[in-house]
Amino acid sequence: CDVSRSVAAAAQFMRLFLYSLNEVIDKLEAFAFSDRLIRVGDILEAEELDGAIATIIKRIGMRPTDYGRALVDFTELHRDQLDRHTTVIILGDGRSNYSNPRLDIMREISHRARAVIWLNPEPETYWNQGDSRMDQYKRFCNVAKVCNTLNQLERIIEDVLRTYMPR
Repeated sequence: CDVSRSVAAAAQFMRLFLYSLNEVIDKLEAFAFSDRLIRVGDILEAEELDGAIATIIKRIGMRPTDYGRALVDFTELHRDQLDRHTTVIILGDGRSNYSNPRLDIMREISHRARAVIWLNPEPETYWNQGDSRMDQYKRFCNVAKVCNTLNQLERIIEDVLRTYMPR
């Protein structure tokens, strides 16, 4: 989950989604990132929603985004656990302040995982503007959708759970 400044308007929605996923999926590894990526599952387990969000923001949030660095951190923490049973869900706008997007790592994640799902709070017309790398990232995703309302989230989650989650 991207918790950087560029998603500040949608950040509460995205963090609520992350917190809710943690409540309903038994085996979930949760991460948050801006300029670096950290594991946050323990925070989500230990604290109520508002406290968990505040702790995550204090530790890693509202910094400039570096998706490439976050992908490096993710693979360093989780590469060995990525396999054909893993569904990777990325919540973020794909804006990386013109840093290296590390498409090589996205390709690797895509090849190793069962599915890669990217939920972006921005309209699709913004995905190739400015520092957005979303058009490049989406080719490594099984699903790349705009998601910034509860109705969109509900439809996407139903589709994702039905299609990509192990039974």
